[in-house]
Amino acid sequence: MNLLLIDDHPLFGVGFAHALTQAAPDIAVRTAATVDEGLAQAAAWPALDIVLVDYRLGETSGLDGLRRFGERFPCVARVLISGDEDAALVARARAAGASGFLGKSASIAALLAALQRVARGDTVLGEPGAQPGGCPTARQMEVLALIAQGQPNKGIARALGIAERTVKLHVTALLDAVGARNRTHLLVRAREQGLL
Repeated sequence: MNLLLIDDHPLFGVGFAHALTQAAPDIAVRTAATVDEGLAQAAAWPALDIVLVDYRLGETSGLDGLRRFGERFPCVARVLISGDEDAALVARARAAGASGFLGKSASIAALLAALQRVARGDTVLGEPGAQPGGCPTARQMEVLALIAQGQPNKGIARALGIAERTVKLHVTALLDAVGARNRTHLLVRAREQGLL
């Protein structure tokens, strides 16, 4: 797997590249500090599989970087990586053409697993470790049960002792997992798939 990380913090970029290549020696990682530098590297690297773009790139938005890569290299999978892990940003990443969203707080193992799924053509949007397009996790099943009871996100957060933004990430992952458009459709699809 060939990865290009665009991040304007050299220490993070070098550390990320080193950690990934130590975890999976068959991965090649290159880094760039700007979107323009990344586009130039991609043009010279026809075997590039995935570009990871940091959300905060100085004066440039990573979302803009995703769009620019999509225009120039539509066959390269695009992933937004960020320390801000809220559902609204995940949705904006998807709208900008991302195949994945990775939080910087995730473990290297979780990041690697998500990148491997993106490389296989899967979409990985949601919290690290979530299983969009696959089986919901145990926590997601708890969230689903509370949605079925009519609980709003705030009520679910209170009942499970988690942050409301975490609930939003679980809901996003559930929508992806069952192929639903919204919460109402989620319940319909979950019942069809025997999850409720």
